[in-house]
Amino acid sequence: MSTLEQLLQAQPRLWRGRQHPQGQRTEPSGDARLDAFLPGGGWPLGVLTELLSPPPGGGEFSLVTPSLARLTQARDWVALVAPPLLPYPPALVRAGIDLNHLLVVQPKHPADAPWAAEQLLRSGSFRAVLAWLPHTSTTQLRRLQLAAEAGGDVWALAYRPESALGSASPAALRLHWQPAAETEQLGPQLHVIKCRGENPGSLMLARKRAGSALRHTAPQPLTLHAAMPLRAANDN
Repeated sequence: MSTLEQLLQAQPRLWRGRQHPQGQRTEPSGDARLDAFLPGGGWPLGVLTELLSPPPGGGEFSLVTPSLARLTQARDWVALVAPPLLPYPPALVRAGIDLNHLLVVQPKHPADAPWAAEQLLRSGSFRAVLAWLPHTSTTQLRRLQLAAEAGGDVWALAYRPESALGSASPAALRLHWQPAAETEQLGPQLHVIKCRGENPGSLMLARKRAGSALRHTAPQPLTLHAAMPLRAANDN
């Protein structure tokens, strides 16, 4: 083996052509078919993943609830930044999510959401940071990518609108979610738009039962410092 090849293989973050990056750690999705589909075998850690979808409420949050349940039950902290719909505690509990380890951050100004997500990623205190970013710049996405790398084994996921499909992004993994109503198929579809390594294409997912852990109700504005874990008992 040449010295150059040895140097290349010694860099876990380096990827070439259709090869998947070596040493990429992942978070299980909770679905064996989805894990087999995702490049690397799960949600990639230490990088930024984008999930592009139609307006919220089409089931895109159900894609991540099994992972959030596993993390919170293991007493790892996860954060939701600027969710456009109010998280519904009873539904989150039914999904297995431990509310004692879930933090919801709703900045007073939507433009502050990328900054809030970046601080949480860099803090090293969270295993997962999910942020809804309807309006964000390439520079802000680059900062989130770098913050995810600096955060170590953190799962960083940015929800973005379908209108961003044609724009460039520094995210390591870009996914497109199509609800079942749009595809007119048995279930929603997940498409890989960009990844490191060979692109697996598309996956048809099973239909989920009706119901959502996010409500169509505007959340009360909270500052980052006032953000508090949810409590199911507060819901009437």
